[in-house]
Amino acid sequence: MKRATAVGCALVGMLWFGGSDLTAQTDRQLDESVVRSPHIGLVFGGAAPQGDWATRYGFYGNVGMTAGLKTESNGYLYLKATSWSGADVNEPGLLADLTTEQGHIIDNEGDVAQITVSGRGGQFGLGVGKIFPTAQSNRNSGWMVKVGAGSLHHNVHFDYTENRISPLEGDRVKGYDRMRWGAYGEAWLGYWIMSTDQRLNAFAGVTAGVAKTWALRSVNFDTLEPNAPEVWDGWLGLEAGWVFHIYKRAAKEYWY
Repeated sequence: MKRATAVGCALVGMLWFGGSDLTAQTDRQLDESVVRSPHIGLVFGGAAPQGDWATRYGFYGNVGMTAGLKTESNGYLYLKATSWSGADVNEPGLLADLTTEQGHIIDNEGDVAQITVSGRGGQFGLGVGKIFPTAQSNRNSGWMVKVGAGSLHHNVHFDYTENRISPLEGDRVKGYDRMRWGAYGEAWLGYWIMSTDQRLNAFAGVTAGVAKTWALRSVNFDTLEPNAPEVWDGWLGLEAGWVFHIYKRAAKEYWY
C-alpha cells in the first residue's frame, strides 16, 4: 500500500510538472512540429541476471508503471516503478534446517508441504533521455537513449496455500528470504513512437544495468552462515511499454 501511494504521488507530480490545464490527447500535427507531452504508461518485459547474480536467480519477468515528460527539444525525463517475479532460485542450503532426510518439508499439520520458491524484487528510479528522429519517422518519434538510477531490492519468496508453516510466517521468514537492497544504474536503447494519427504510442528496447546491494539479513537460519555484506548484481533484458499522452488544451480559434 505504501509503495502504491508513493508511485501515485510521483505520477501526479510528474503530470503537474508537465503543465496545468491538461486534457486527453487531441489533434496535433506531430509530423510538422515537436510537441511537449507529459504522459503515463505501462511497462513490461523480462531480464536475465548477470555475474554473481546469475548463479542465484534465473530469468524473471517484470511489470510496472512510468510517468514521463517529453520536451519540445525531444529531451526526456521519467520516473519508473516496476516489480519482478518468477525467477528460479538456486540458493545452496535453502530451507535445509526444515527439510527431512527424504527432501520434504512438513507443515504444522504434519503433512508434506507444497511450497513454490521464486525470486522477487522491485525497482524505483528516475532518469533522462533523448529521442533522435529518423528520415522515416515524424519529428516526435525515433531512436531513444535513456540512462537512469534508483533503488532496487530482491528476495526469495515462499508461496504455499494449504496448511501453515510456522518458520516461514511473520518475521521468522526473514531468516530465510535473503533480502537485499541497494542502488542501481541502467542504460536503455530502443525505439520511441508517437504515430502521426495518435493511435500508436509505445516504446521497446534493450536494457542493461548494474546494482550494488547490501544484505538486510545478517545470518541465514537454514545454513547458519552470514550473507555476503556487499555484492554487485547485473542484468540484461528487454523492456516495452504503452503510453497515454496528455497534452495542453489547444487554443480555440475564432473566425469573424
